[in-house]
Amino acid sequence: MTVDTARLYEKLYPSAWKLARSADTIHERVGEAFRGIRDLKGEEFGPEERIIYNEVTDRMTRAGAIVENGAVKTGAVANTLATMTETEASEIAESIFELYVQVAEQHFGK
Repeated sequence: MTVDTARLYEKLYPSAWKLARSADTIHERVGEAFRGIRDLKGEEFGPEERIIYNEVTDRMTRAGAIVENGAVKTGAVANTLATMTETEASEIAESIFELYVQVAEQHFGK
């Protein structure tokens, strides 16, 4: 599969901007940044970026959703963020930003 760096850049740029420029808490910034890229698939990235993206996705959904009476009460991302430490949220923010930087370098050439 060919990597569409233009599409990846367009998805990652607003997420990186949210991380860097928002006055929200780290949890809110990471949640919004991830929501902006969660529809991407690991296969859309090159090998190195795929590892980062898949790790971020795993970390952002690790707690799973809360389901009551067959209906989702709290989604996996919201539930994970509720139990996440500030340190972990900061690490994920750094990973999302690193992903953005790597894609930007590929898109615009080093």
